[in-house]
Amino acid sequence: MRNIRVVSYAINGRGMGHLVRQLAILRWIRRFSSAIAIRAECWVLTSSEADTLARREGVPALKMPSKAMLRDAGLEPSRYLSIIRTWVMNAIAGLQPDLLIVDTFPGGSVGELVPCLELARCRVLVARQVRPDFAQQDHYRALLPLYDDVYAPEEGGGPILIRERAELLPRQEARRRLGILKGSRAVYVSLGGGGDPTASTTLPHLVDLLLGQNWHVVVGAGPLYGGEERRGNGITWLDRYVPMELFPGVDAAVSAGGYNSFHELMFVGVPTVFLPQPRIADDQMARVRRAEAAGAGRIANTLAEVPQLLEAPGTSEAARALVPQNGAREAALRLLSTLVPPGDLKLASEMLTDEVLGLFHRVDSSKKALELVRLLAGGTPSEQMQRRATLLQAGHDAPPEVDASERVHRFAALCAEHRVDLDCAIHLTKTLARKFPAADGEALLAAVEKLFPIWAPFDDWMGAVSLLRAIPAQRALELSAFAVALSSWLTTQEDLFDALREFSHLEGNGVRSVAEVLQMLQDKGAP
Repeated sequence: MRNIRVVSYAINGRGMGHLVRQLAILRWIRRFSSAIAIRAECWVLTSSEADTLARREGVPALKMPSKAMLRDAGLEPSRYLSIIRTWVMNAIAGLQPDLLIVDTFPGGSVGELVPCLELARCRVLVARQVRPDFAQQDHYRALLPLYDDVYAPEEGGGPILIRERAELLPRQEARRRLGILKGSRAVYVSLGGGGDPTASTTLPHLVDLLLGQNWHVVVGAGPLYGGEERRGNGITWLDRYVPMELFPGVDAAVSAGGYNSFHELMFVGVPTVFLPQPRIADDQMARVRRAEAAGAGRIANTLAEVPQLLEAPGTSEAARALVPQNGAREAALRLLSTLVPPGDLKLASEMLTDEVLGLFHRVDSSKKALELVRLLAGGTPSEQMQRRATLLQAGHDAPPEVDASERVHRFAALCAEHRVDLDCAIHLTKTLARKFPAADGEALLAAVEKLFPIWAPFDDWMGAVSLLRAIPAQRALELSAFAVALSSWLTTQEDLFDALREFSHLEGNGVRSVAEVLQMLQDKGAP
């Protein structure tokens, strides 16, 4: 299996937006890589105080204190420059990335990244939208040629978000997790990362205002919030962040107009009253005016206006129409194209549909599901090409091209029909692939379509796993013949444990072939 090392650079302040975007891309890079037999080792360099979010997504993070944190600690700016330049250089030199992904600012937070770029084999800038005057500055434009590619989400698949719609929780489940009582209307309140100087007074005041209007208030205080907290009936106070998958549980929101907050709320379909904040490179007012014009949000000029505006904040349909899709998938494909053959990426993209993504969401490990996808597809395009060349060289006809996504959908439907736990179903299929290494994807799928209906009445899926484990690896016996013979015999059995014991006794640790044993068992069970 090929290995690639990907390092995401998300050092810019101490908020969450830059980190969330990078993690969203890395999640899809790992998915695509696993589907085409590539092991992606992903890292994040960040200054965000929400670095535990990386741990939640299973990505190791190396954290540098932000400029604001060092300023709060009394360090001189010159000292910060010295520290960050050395730290970033050492981190990138040690990790030796095949692909370095940089968020928004091509030179890094304070220009520290420029001498490090040559340490990466490939370099891509994710250039999310900034103020036009900032994008035209000489120091910004002069660094763009140092990158192999510059990806602008607004010109590609859309804003980069950390969850797909298939990964959002159902409304009732989200409300249960947030502690919202049945029949209550709920509002999500957030002022970004919580580091705004006015947050410590604004946030408690907003909570008090909305409680008085019979809202259940879900507060995303942010990792930087240091003000007074509000606890009690009708309040769900979360210190760090509210996972995006919980947004279906609220009816409306009050939020700043930051890039991530805005697009997450609109994507999920949460009409919002916005309190835009002034930023150097980010025009929040222009962004939230789009929502107001589309009927997806309102803009509050004062806190006192918020309760009234929340009575008619806009519609969910308008919000979803404003951000119709998540661009993380397209961003990952574009970035991986610097390292991976286009045929492999095309296969991965075709296989990983929303339905398949829903399948991943229901298993313990998406990596296992991706391995299954690769098995059913018959390998990566590179592996398929090599197999076709070998067959042609030997004088055989080349196998026809297959629709791998159709096979995955058949597998998912089979599991649903026979109520097979997906983790167990994947394990059984992978075991069959190991026992019958010559079987292709269609043969594997045909075998489980034959065997799952036979195993289901026993209601003992671990017994099925144990039975397959007892089968020696086969070189001559075809999987299709095995599935037919095993199914025929098991229809005469009442218990899989007893069946396993009888099979093992006759097989005698290799004394008889599997085909011979199954024939004996069928003859014995025949009326």
